[in-house]
Amino acid sequence: MKKHKHPDSVTIGFKTYKIVQESLKDEDLYGCVDFCTNTITIDPKQDSRNYKWTLLHEIFHIGYYLFGLGTDEDMPQMGNEYLTTASSNMVMFLWGLNKEIFEYLFSEDDDEKN
Repeated sequence: MKKHKHPDSVTIGFKTYKIVQESLKDEDLYGCVDFCTNTITIDPKQDSRNYKWTLLHEIFHIGYYLFGLGTDEDMPQMGNEYLTTASSNMVMFLWGLNKEIFEYLFSEDDDEKN
């Protein structure tokens, strides 16, 4: 099984989440977050581009949760400007704390070229 090479944790706000590469075939998922154990699990059986997208997707779940937007019931009515501002602020906040993860996420691997 291919292991994707990146830092083994990501800091989001006041918490650090461990990143685990483990098959999620039985759960029919590509990635998930366990908020009780502060763990992000990503199925490594994805090509590099999809793996990175899944990792970023799970990081966004944590970011929105941290900003009080954890579940669909928690979501206020919001427009494009609010969502754009919240998302861009979150990306810059997370990038500032996790430069290595963001360098990994936005790098191009050999299997992604073309």
